[in-house]
Amino acid sequence: MEQYSPAWFKAEMKRKGWSRRDLALRWGKTETWISKITNNPQRDQYWNDAIVGLPDKRKDEL
Repeated sequence: MEQYSPAWFKAEMKRKGWSRRDLALRWGKTETWISKITNNPQRDQYWNDAIVGLPDKRKDEL
């Protein structure tokens, strides 16, 4: 899987336990907006940095 591809972004989100809905709420965006960012292979680098820096949601729920 190519780093920073849409598949990578989705896998990283899933690995950390985040849904599009959860991420939209956390970042103050709509689910549609999150989907557009997720599926854009030319998204700005700061979104890749943001997904890498997200905490593991599953650990937050313990």
